[in-house]
Amino acid sequence: MISLVVMSLASCSSAKQATVNNGEQEIEQLCHFLTNEEYFYANATAESTDMQMAKDKAVNSARAAIAASISTAVENFSKRYRNDVNNELNEKTEERLQILTKQTISGSTVVCDRIVRTVDGKYRSYISVGLSKNQITDAIERAIMEDEKLKLDYQQAQFDKVADAEITKADVQGQGTQSAQ
Repeated sequence: MISLVVMSLASCSSAKQATVNNGEQEIEQLCHFLTNEEYFYANATAESTDMQMAKDKAVNSARAAIAASISTAVENFSKRYRNDVNNELNEKTEERLQILTKQTISGSTVVCDRIVRTVDGKYRSYISVGLSKNQITDAIERAIMEDEKLKLDYQQAQFDKVADAEITKADVQGQGTQSAQ
């Protein structure tokens, strides 16, 4: 038993030493935000001899990265919506979802902007762009409400959810009342 403890301690300490390499230095990233429950974030870096060009390239690159993330999220939403609510989600509506969400990207804001000058005289821009997930869900809801069939299905699904919750709550309350009598 003691030898197992000693071996495990030795292996832990050697693992810690193995992760530290000589000559390496941890770098603190400028303008680095991670997507969370409330916001999509994208980070980008660009370099140019012109400071504004470096910034513009970084902003465009970050917005392209956010667009890719949102596109994936919308595709996943479309698949799930098609499976859970409406099997007839048509291409036109899916296209409208993509267009509306891409238009929403214009509402993204630069949340961090750092520019440094490199040793060779160029400018390097670090940019983080953020976009509220609420803006995306609002755009998706607008796209659904523009399609009459989807609007009805969506309203029916919302009704079913509320009705199920109320019926379940009433059922639980009813059981409590009966047992008290």
